Amino acid sequence: MTPHSFKQAGLAALLACAAGAAAAAGVAPSAKPYQPTPVTLDKSAGYVLPDGTVQIIGCDDMAGIIAKTDALFARAHPGFRFTDVMKGNGPGIPGITYQAAALAPMCGEATLLQLLPYEKIHGGSKAEPVGALAIKIAHASLNPKAKLGPMALIVNKANPIASLTQDQVTSIFAYGAGTGDITAWNQLDVGGAMTGKTIHPTGLHEDAYNRPEDLGMGDYMMYTKMGPFPGRPFTPTYERLTRYADVVTRVAGDPQAIGLVALNKVTPQVRVVPLVGTDGKLTTGSAADILAGRYPYDRFLYVYARRPVGEAFDPVVREYLRLLLSREGQQAIASDAKGYMPLSDKELAEELERLEKAEIWLPRSKQGPSTNFPFPAPQP
Repeated sequence: MTPHSFKQAGLAALLACAAGAAAAAGVAPSAKPYQPTPVTLDKSAGYVLPDGTVQIIGCDDMAGIIAKTDALFARAHPGFRFTDVMKGNGPGIPGITYQAAALAPMCGEATLLQLLPYEKIHGGSKAEPVGALAIKIAHASLNPKAKLGPMALIVNKANPIASLTQDQVTSIFAYGAGTGDITAWNQLDVGGAMTGKTIHPTGLHEDAYNRPEDLGMGDYMMYTKMGPFPGRPFTPTYERLTRYADVVTRVAGDPQAIGLVALNKVTPQVRVVPLVGTDGKLTTGSAADILAGRYPYDRFLYVYARRPVGEAFDPVVREYLRLLLSREGQQAIASDAKGYMPLSDKELAEELERLEKAEIWLPRSKQGPSTNFPFPAPQP
């Protein structure tokens, strides 16, 4: 066997092993085996370090996923090496903005504040904003050790409320809703000891300036869940805390409270309120409901990439994203200790289509107002 054929056989064995494990881990049946496309590294790129490694900067919770993907990529593309700087969501977007990073793996959507410098530098003008390419790679986790979980509503164990709709959640936590604000429990048909009692909504600070545990929660709720973009602001009665553990403690001690928390941070001190899912049935956010798209407050891991206006998409970046959306890449996610869940068949198809359309980037107003943005973008 020649050295070349030995390498090819080793790669085939590696991919076959990963494919077998993927089937056992619940990776989407439609996920296709990774078929490497030859790529050449441009050593003059800003993300190539002096030692020749490709730098990736992003969320520390994704360190295991990215390390496994690095190894798969290097095995399929001999000569490629990586340096991963996984210290949190903060440095990722600046990394791709200034081409210090090839990719920015993010635990959740980047906030508008995080994306503002990118827009200013690469957008050209206020009328022609340009969004970084954002690719979903996984669902949020139900593991308490993970940083990103789906959002949930919690109440005191003495509160008998049976369920909530998304419109009701918006009317509780925001003001200015067309259906009217909900400020008392009897508006939700909660009687007994709760009759006439006011609702005490609580959760994290919705802005990054106060350094809440989850920097993206505010943007996620306001811009994607509380009405059409830019949504509605949180109600003045909303009590802002720093940590999800503080929200749980606050709700556990107040029968009139309702808390907005990450589902993976809920403890037995409180009760999760069943929500009316996208199929009209009640859900409390099981893994099956999340993967089926039934849970209304799911969240995702993203990988962001820089898009130079009018230039061809970086082939190395595109190839890495192809790998993440392949069977082997999704298995790297499924097997990670943090518990992030692979994409569904439908989601994989959507993200692969998004990647295929990313060959040449144009200003957003010339290709649709929301293209390549994880939440509705400001209209040009």
